[in-house]
Amino acid sequence: MRYKLGILGGMGPLATAKLFERIVNLTDVNSDQEHIEMCILNNCTIPDRTSAIFDDGELPIDKINEGINQLIEIGCENYIIPCNTAHYFKNYYLKDDRINFIDMIEETIKFLKEKFYGYKICVLATNGTVKTNIYGKDESVNINYPCDITQNEVMEIIYKTKAGFDMFNNLQNIVKSEKYDIYLLACTELSIYKDRLEGNVIDAMDILAMKAIEKCGKKVKNI
Repeated sequence: MRYKLGILGGMGPLATAKLFERIVNLTDVNSDQEHIEMCILNNCTIPDRTSAIFDDGELPIDKINEGINQLIEIGCENYIIPCNTAHYFKNYYLKDDRINFIDMIEETIKFLKEKFYGYKICVLATNGTVKTNIYGKDESVNINYPCDITQNEVMEIIYKTKAGFDMFNNLQNIVKSEKYDIYLLACTELSIYKDRLEGNVIDAMDILAMKAIEKCGKKVKNI
């Protein structure tokens, strides 16, 4: 059997579940049978990506490639990874003509250039995503990052969310600031709070979900 889509998840598990939910909710269908056939690989043993970048932690590449190979063997035509920081290592991902990688960072930047050109955008993400500037490579997009104090607060929100704490109020206080035109949720742990947040917020996970739907030959709901 061929699956249209594979999700290489576990980074973290709740974010993986939320991505699956969003793909289902955003797909324009009339029945169960019209949804995307997909497989979710929830590999929670993949090492922490930020620690690998800055603290000489174990590299996640071998585990990620092991997961990609499993998705190939299962029969997935496309795959996505619901972890922004993991995309720092994408040049080392297993390359195979049997499966297509849908790049969350690339698709988000394309979306921002098309819809929000000239807007002042603040990226809320892990230190790994922020300090490696993986969202700021294209200078035609006005990408900004929080000050050090706010960035420390964002990291606390991310890791406490992974530990099961509800950090919604802390995140809401950050995005209420009018210093930037738009806040980009660029960590899938932060994406968990997206539907509850008030303010000008865009979620990279939503963009990934919509692009995955399109590349799997389905239509995105008009929302």
